Amino acid sequence: MGLWEIIKGEQPGIIKSILNYENVGQFGEFSTEYALTNNNLEGELVVLKNIYVPYRDKTSEIDLLMIHEKGIFVFESKNYSGWIFGSAEQLNWTQSLPNREKHQFYNPIRQNQTHIKALSEFLNIPTSSFTSYIVFSERCSLKSVPENTDQIIIVRRPDMLKKLRMQLRSSVNLYTPEEIMQLVQKLQPLTNKSEAEKQQHIDDIKEKCPFCGSELVLRRGKYGQFWGCSAYPKCKFTRPLK
Repeated sequence: MGLWEIIKGEQPGIIKSILNYENVGQFGEFSTEYALTNNNLEGELVVLKNIYVPYRDKTSEIDLLMIHEKGIFVFESKNYSGWIFGSAEQLNWTQSLPNREKHQFYNPIRQNQTHIKALSEFLNIPTSSFTSYIVFSERCSLKSVPENTDQIIIVRRPDMLKKLRMQLRSSVNLYTPEEIMQLVQKLQPLTNKSEAEKQQHIDDIKEKCPFCGSELVLRRGKYGQFWGCSAYPKCKFTRPLK
């Protein structure tokens, strides 16, 4: 954490960090949410988190959603360390750690595209109305990832607000305060899910390992829960929970 960013209210201080820390993955989402709120952005906006949107007889869980007068922004938080490699077309990206250990995780561009498709259908708004933000930890280095476009932004968390402010300054207003609240009222009920419904979401996204075809099993590590191949250590495929 940077002291100046804490003073400006862009990052949580030590006490807030301790009180809101559960695991590394969860804290990454909290830090992103903290940056988006706390009066860090100009304009009319509402931020929602952990939205379970119905999609193809299942649910798509969205980390964070910002409905702003200048657009709708869908955030996928990745609190990884190490070097990050991946292309827009690849099914999986790679995390390379200093000890030469490598882990695979599902392409976050594809992941957020699914979230946007779910929102598009639920709200009856074209997918072109959404902007995808893939937010990585300050502890990683984006070694080889796709260039940013108008619709897909890949950024480390310390640079997120700067990029977002630039984008908002160059955009025109699209939604009135009343329209923002109408969208919020449609989505708010999707954030109030029981533990049983959340578990059903986890069960629904179980699938086979794309590398070896074995079952994926739910594991817990220092970044929180994730899917890992049941053939480990022979197969080291992993993917995020969502």
